[in-house]
Amino acid sequence: MNRTILERARSMRIHAGLPLHLWGATVDTTVYLINRSPSSPLDGRIPEEVWAGKNVDYSFLKIFGCIAYAHIDRAARKKLDPKSTKCVFLGYGGDEYGYRLWDFDNNKVFRCRNVVFNEEQMYKDRKEEKKIEPKEKEYIKRDETDENLPQATNEQVVPSEGEQQIETEQEDESQGEQSSIDDSKSHEYSNAQTDFDDSEIPQEEIVTSGLRRSTRVRKPVQMLNLIVQHVLYTDAGEPESYDEAMADEAHLKWELAMKNEMLSLEDNQTWELVKMPAKKKVLQNKWIFRVKQEAGGVQRYKARLVVKGFGQREGIDFHDLFVPVVKMTSIRTILSIVAVKGLYLEQLDVKTTFLHGDLEEEIYMRQPAGFEVIGKESWVCKLKRSLYGLKQAPRQWYLKFDRFMLYIGFARSNADHCVYLQRFNDGDYIILTLYIDDMLIAGTNMKKIDDLKKWLANQFSMKDLGEAKQLLGMQITRDKKKKKLSLSQEGYVKKDLERFNMHESKAVTTTLGSQFKLSKEQGAKSDEEIAQMRTMPYASAIGSLMYAMVSTRPDIAHAVGVVSRFMKNPGKEHWEAVKWIFRLDHAGDRDNDEALTGQLKLGEDRWKEESGGYVGKAGGGPKVESLLNYGELALIGKRWTYETNKVEESQRLE
Repeated sequence: MNRTILERARSMRIHAGLPLHLWGATVDTTVYLINRSPSSPLDGRIPEEVWAGKNVDYSFLKIFGCIAYAHIDRAARKKLDPKSTKCVFLGYGGDEYGYRLWDFDNNKVFRCRNVVFNEEQMYKDRKEEKKIEPKEKEYIKRDETDENLPQATNEQVVPSEGEQQIETEQEDESQGEQSSIDDSKSHEYSNAQTDFDDSEIPQEEIVTSGLRRSTRVRKPVQMLNLIVQHVLYTDAGEPESYDEAMADEAHLKWELAMKNEMLSLEDNQTWELVKMPAKKKVLQNKWIFRVKQEAGGVQRYKARLVVKGFGQREGIDFHDLFVPVVKMTSIRTILSIVAVKGLYLEQLDVKTTFLHGDLEEEIYMRQPAGFEVIGKESWVCKLKRSLYGLKQAPRQWYLKFDRFMLYIGFARSNADHCVYLQRFNDGDYIILTLYIDDMLIAGTNMKKIDDLKKWLANQFSMKDLGEAKQLLGMQITRDKKKKKLSLSQEGYVKKDLERFNMHESKAVTTTLGSQFKLSKEQGAKSDEEIAQMRTMPYASAIGSLMYAMVSTRPDIAHAVGVVSRFMKNPGKEHWEAVKWIFRLDHAGDRDNDEALTGQLKLGEDRWKEESGGYVGKAGGGPKVESLLNYGELALIGKRWTYETNKVEESQRLE
């Protein structure tokens, strides 16, 4: 499938004449079209139709790389300014709907729903126009331009809320409010409202002069994180607004999901309706719709009301921020104790987590779309409790949870504020960890653990998951008789290998060796090298390796630390070193597939009633100029729980 995608993407890009740095958008559109084309493995059926259970609409498809004219919002232009901007069609909006376009003059990729297409002209045709000798500007009268206007197709309006999303690192408050929801995904957008009348046909201001590029200094375009997109993942077909949900075929299911959400908010007394106060900022909100696949292939429709927290002002609408996340070292330490001491290990999940927190600030919000109170449509919601999207919501939830835990007799750890311990007079004890809404409970007495569960269920809306089997994406396997416990990231490691196209690479069994002599001087220098490295997911790859490192793969800590030093300006040699580490993930059998599956084993082996520590200086590994590497390793029961790598500038003693 990878070969098919790349061959089609290459053909499409060359046909359109697009530059190489847009390969990610080309691959994205290629996968989108494959999902909507007949498939041999499916006996000629359409993958999207098989997946969604409804016919595919082809009416909005356009020729990839053709010239397009995107409407400019009234608020973003002056009276005599052009109503549209000339750009290139790159693809479809996916979850956001609309079209993806490339403004080649400003080198920006954005989304827009109001577009006129000229499918007879490609981007490569525009390049030929640039070769014309520049002339003095000559403004032509309006009645002389009709026959010179581009031959555009009828205006295509895709059902969605009007929005134009710009994929760039540049922040511009004039472009409107930024969306608070991140799917999933690695891009940042800034949004602008689009108010487009059918009577306004976008026209380009015609000037008979050579095309001129902007002379302003531009920031580098954000590196695309799209490496390999899995088929059928391009468009979930979920509504992006209340109006879209009501127009959807499953509108009855979406309506029921919204009613259930509103009942939860009312039961929680999240807000009270008041008249709009003077000189107070009122926050907007948005419905988020998701279809979740559950066991047995059952689809569950979920709706969640989210505040657009990006409109909050620091010092007025919020002050301190905090997210309750237990440290991975704490988890490993507790699991080591669980394995050796034979403790019970249970798991709980908090429902509607952030709705439990009490607000300290005075915050107002618009009434949710579709649920405005008749006769009080202009009234607003004065929030009494925190809500999803508010910047302080995680902190307010933690403060309430912390007060409750201290009230029922638990003590908070000074080393990790998300770890709680309670000791009983008979020698029993319970340890609880908190990772936002996931709780892990370890204890010596199951009855006392059940009592704690009842206390928590009476105070918060809880879901009892029973004995812990999975934690933060790690599979927990336990042998109580042998007093052993294993954490496995097999699924995560294999998924990452496929994501970065390393699953078929040749395996290695050693970390970075002396053949890698890495330095800053090896960073990209020429424009060609810089452009090539921008297509490499260097930072994303290191982030994936780091999560495996801190969870179950301590053996790659030093290697990951080395390659992470060059994230500012990586070069080809640095990228080869990163791929080497992935090949180590793909290594063969070692300690019962510990390397292959990303597995950490905790148990009674050589256990002593003490903890140990080691500090040492690295004597081998890749050579990095003018740096000394120090490592600190902490063991409990002869099993790794904590490791750090520190880098210090070398000093010569005279």
